[in-house]
Amino acid sequence: MIPIYIATEDFLSEVVADRLVADVNQGLYVAVRLGRQGNSYLRKRLPEMVGIARGIPVVLFTDLDRIDCAPALIATWARGYSVPDTLLFRVVVREMEAWLLADRRGFADFFKVPLGKIPHDSEGIDDPKQLLLNLVRRYSNREIKAAILPERGSKAKIGLGYNQMLSRYVREKWSIERAMTTSDSLARAHRRLAELRIRTQA
Repeated sequence: MIPIYIATEDFLSEVVADRLVADVNQGLYVAVRLGRQGNSYLRKRLPEMVGIARGIPVVLFTDLDRIDCAPALIATWARGYSVPDTLLFRVVVREMEAWLLADRRGFADFFKVPLGKIPHDSEGIDDPKQLLLNLVRRYSNREIKAAILPERGSKAKIGLGYNQMLSRYVREKWSIERAMTTSDSLARAHRRLAELRIRTQA
């Protein structure tokens, strides 16, 4: 078994990273999980992760958010550093919710949303999280709404059970195979993870 580190912005991204590793499988296992403190934390720790990756593979996921393109984000973060092949630096377009919406059938079934209301191009959505909230608000059942949406009058943007409910979806219903057909950044991340496994076993 080959140990790897995963570094993510938050709990939900960590759950998705775990799913991807499990899907590629065949010798990889997550030994250490870093992050859950936003992208500024990951950017600050990048030099440390570059050092770790020289001995143990590191998989890093961060959201593209409002930056124009993934290469621009990576170049900004890695300025002055030579990123080794064993540091798998992948950018989610535009944020993790876009990858979850990319499995339109799974999302529709789990969240009780009409399939036709979910865009075919999840990576082209300006604000995937807001779209997800809007779909849940309009179509989902009471249990899902209570978890996902903030309480009326609250200044919070999401409900207390947001990450837990979406993580349940990732574990129980989300199809990586279906999502990859419409999310290029997810397909690239999956492919690079498979290449990382092959490279480390060579």
